[in-house]
Amino acid sequence: MKPDAHENLVESFVREVKNSRKYRFICEDTIRDVITTALPKYKKSRDAIKTARTKLHRIQAAYLGKNRIGDHLDSIQAAYQANDIGALKTVCLRLMETHSSTKERIPIIDHFYKEIFAITGVPQTVLDVACGIHPIAIPWMSLPRNVVFYAYEITQDLVDDLNRFMQAIGLEPHVKYQDVLCSPPQECGDLAFLMKMVPCLERRQKGLAIQLIENLRVRNVVVTFPVSSLAGRSKNMPQFYTESFLRMVDDHEWEIRKVPIVGELVFVVKKQKDED
Repeated sequence: MKPDAHENLVESFVREVKNSRKYRFICEDTIRDVITTALPKYKKSRDAIKTARTKLHRIQAAYLGKNRIGDHLDSIQAAYQANDIGALKTVCLRLMETHSSTKERIPIIDHFYKEIFAITGVPQTVLDVACGIHPIAIPWMSLPRNVVFYAYEITQDLVDDLNRFMQAIGLEPHVKYQDVLCSPPQECGDLAFLMKMVPCLERRQKGLAIQLIENLRVRNVVVTFPVSSLAGRSKNMPQFYTESFLRMVDDHEWEIRKVPIVGELVFVVKKQKDED
């Protein structure tokens, strides 16, 4: 395919997807990357387009129809201003129940972050990468009042609502509309969260997850995996993900710590050694 024809096809695909009701909020960089990656693999452009559409569906499927944050912002702000942490957590739990990834974490959330921060220390600056609705769990993190919390997401309406959520709980709104695979975060921090996203990144393109971890400018990366399927079956998932992740990081001189949490497979990647 000639360069001009290739570029025209890419831009036509981006416009078509952005004009669709289903995918209108998704980041243009994501759409462009998916179709650009698919085109060289097929002789016929229609086959590449079909593959790109399938990948976009898989990337976005976990979030479609799940964002209800805007419906609860008044209650969240009222609870925060009243210093009613119980009421704040109650509203946030309702939101976490709308998403399978965060819903699975609810039974262990009271001690989840304590176990992680026992290894990493309590962070002053956080990067929540490909965050989904994970920032809704901030009330359980016991972070410093002056914490700087960056988050990155490819869905515009979710980014907007998460920024309003941050403001409602007294934090600066640093949620960015950014595909971290196309444009890795440039912010530095103490800790990055990469919550149950490695399998999704590897399905998008093999090798992307380790590249992202390498590019993150932080001391610690918290990488988690599910321990069962959405249907509740384990299928040896903890063993499979443990072995595949350890192979992934084997060429790096990082310390890998497994966090003793039941209900989610959690690793801390210590990219920088702790200071004495």
